[in-house]
Amino acid sequence: MPDLEVIIFNQKLKLSYQENEKQRLIDAVEKLNKNWDKFSNLHGKVSDKKIITLICLELQDTLVDIKVLEDKLYKSIKKVEILEKELNKNNEEISNTEIILDELYNELLQIKNNL
Repeated sequence: MPDLEVIIFNQKLKLSYQENEKQRLIDAVEKLNKNWDKFSNLHGKVSDKKIITLICLELQDTLVDIKVLEDKLYKSIKKVEILEKELNKNNEEISNTEIILDELYNELLQIKNNL
């Protein structure tokens, strides 16, 4: 696996990665560093460890929000699937009713013609 030297939270790191995930790794490093910059007002006032902890808490909170949204989406998809089944069933009933009505209409026409 190739290595990539990056700077995360002002720390130089050498990370191994799979070739097809290089851009994903670069994007993740950029996002982490943007979060680091977001707390720039705290640099020098609190320890880097506290800033990193704040960033981790924020990221964890985001992950929880994403999980909640995924759960809501999953439930919505299940509801849509149930509604689709009901709709298909109703459409089938309508189609059967139309067939019966057509048959009755044809019978009425025959009766009328026989009169």
